[in-house]
Amino acid sequence: VILKKMSQEQKIEYKFYVKASPDGKSLGDCPFTQRANLALKLKGVRATYVLIDLSAKPKWFLELNPAGSSPTLQFDDRVIADSYDIVRYLEETYPHPTLDLPGNEEAERVTGDVFSVFSSWAKSRDASVSEEAKLRDSFTAELEKIDAFLASSGHTFLCGDTWSIADCILAPRLYHITEVARHFKGYARFEEMPALQRYMKKAFGSDVFKATDYPPEFIHQGWSKYFQ
Repeated sequence: VILKKMSQEQKIEYKFYVKASPDGKSLGDCPFTQRANLALKLKGVRATYVLIDLSAKPKWFLELNPAGSSPTLQFDDRVIADSYDIVRYLEETYPHPTLDLPGNEEAERVTGDVFSVFSSWAKSRDASVSEEAKLRDSFTAELEKIDAFLASSGHTFLCGDTWSIADCILAPRLYHITEVARHFKGYARFEEMPALQRYMKKAFGSDVFKATDYPPEFIHQGWSKYFQ
């Protein structure tokens, strides 16, 4: 079955439109692009990568995807312009190795709010001292929830010892979260959460993550506008 799927994959030509780095020469700092990119790599699906300057989107790209968002996957006469939809398409089309592991739905639920809660805190330039503290504490609570989930499962990743859809979503988000929280906010409570620390070390250190990530400086530059 795996060989058959790989044979089918060779017949489909994919174009994967992604956010370009500041110099336009490599992948930019987009956790949503990395989410879909991780799924592509984990599935062994090849694609032609097209770098897009999101600050000056080409007319042809807007004709392809009027929303102008990244990532965008194009093949045959189809265009998928949502990172989660791309991951789900890849899972359905190339089910081996599966990323939709038992427990994935619960893992997505447990980890689903951390990025939005973090963003609310990170972008709270006009918040009062008490509001700032409340937002920070809400963010810490989300991290503690994930730490407890990982500790109780005893797994390397969220749903076992291999990558799942939930991991493809969470790991890129945590990369942004840790970089921004430490660099701009001086946040250091990650060290108080051992299960989360082990998870990030394993995920960030994996070959597939390294093949899809970008320098932390890109993240700092991308988020700097919220701290000026």
